[in-house]
Amino acid sequence: MNEKENSSSNSEIGETEEEVIQLLANFKISFLESGDEYVTFSCYEKMARRAARYGVSLPRNFLSDLRDQLRSGIVPHPTLRGIIAPAAGYVEVIVQDSVRVGSGLRLRRATTMPEVCRHIDDDLRIVTLRRDDHVYTDLHIAGSGSTCLEISPASPACYMFTSLERVVPREAGRWSFGLTVKVYLEGDTAESLEKAASKVVSSLLYELDVRNGIRLNADRWFAERGDRNALRRPAATSVVRFPEIAIKPEMATLFGFAASVAGNPPLAFLTYYQILEHNLASAVKRRALRKMAKELSDPIFDKSSRDDLLRIFMISERSTHMSEVDQLRTLIDECVRPESLANFFTAGDYVGHFGKKGPIVGVEAVNPSNGQTSLASQVADRVYKIRNRIVHAKDDPRFGEAPPLLPDGPEADALWPDIMLARLLATEVILDGHAGM
Repeated sequence: MNEKENSSSNSEIGETEEEVIQLLANFKISFLESGDEYVTFSCYEKMARRAARYGVSLPRNFLSDLRDQLRSGIVPHPTLRGIIAPAAGYVEVIVQDSVRVGSGLRLRRATTMPEVCRHIDDDLRIVTLRRDDHVYTDLHIAGSGSTCLEISPASPACYMFTSLERVVPREAGRWSFGLTVKVYLEGDTAESLEKAASKVVSSLLYELDVRNGIRLNADRWFAERGDRNALRRPAATSVVRFPEIAIKPEMATLFGFAASVAGNPPLAFLTYYQILEHNLASAVKRRALRKMAKELSDPIFDKSSRDDLLRIFMISERSTHMSEVDQLRTLIDECVRPESLANFFTAGDYVGHFGKKGPIVGVEAVNPSNGQTSLASQVADRVYKIRNRIVHAKDDPRFGEAPPLLPDGPEADALWPDIMLARLLATEVILDGHAGM
């Protein structure tokens, strides 16, 4: 018995439904059930990681529109939650309210210039999902040439690929379908359309924020966001104790904040780095004082000798003028237990990530078997390079091999092993400070 025969069904499956089922099967989206008002399918694979038990319910009266969109030859957007229709000449991506309140209402009240655009003709506009008893945002923004924009409810196909919502009868009356930006433009391939639309959408979202106070963002596929649960480590013990580690409040605040910003991996990394940065000077000073004490304790040290005094002076001079990366090397040497660092790389499946062909470009590879450079130095160099890529956004050809590491992109999604490494370094530095040695 096939999956369709196994699925619950309380409504007849017609020819349109049959064709939609066949067309969606090409994208590994399967039919689940059919009701009087809705037909439910499994969610698209790039959405399944978020909640595989859910499906996507579509009103039956929009099935013919979904069929027409699928017939035209749509493809999923490569990175954003959305679709591309090369033959029809449009790109559609989901947008969400960045602050969760306010922007949606301002969008409904927004107006556009009364410019003529050929897509205003209903025969050329993409069909959008809507209910008769609901007030919708519907802004069509005429552009230059053949390119224009529309902010309105999702089309049936975009909703089918990007949603996780399964209708329960008691909820059907308050169902909504989300907003998308639709870019009508000319192009001969999905790649050319995607590239052109990306620039237009980015500029639109920027101007909506600056000019109109409307903060929206384009969302990425769930399956490409990386393991945001990586910071939820298995509990070492179930016993809760009165705290025995005296930690500065500002360090505790930074440590807790890093885990709370899982939606922004570079910020999580940078917050752990701030803990390291806070302790750079003390680690350098501690090493310098130990070296000076050793020199002064040497039985052959002669305080009247110019050379002996110069050695003391040079220790102090070098510690004062060390670069930040050298300070970081010193911090890791001084505060991080070598076995903890080695265990991190042997216990985790990180060989590919930290290797020369890893997903983070422009940073040092880490090879625990490297006999030329210590593991601590390799780690320090890598962590510092990632920090620079996050904080520096220099538009300079000299930095072409390592462009800024943006908060939303494939590299940010792949950053989690480095975030876990920075977290380990932060815990070791805090522990070292508590030990007071």
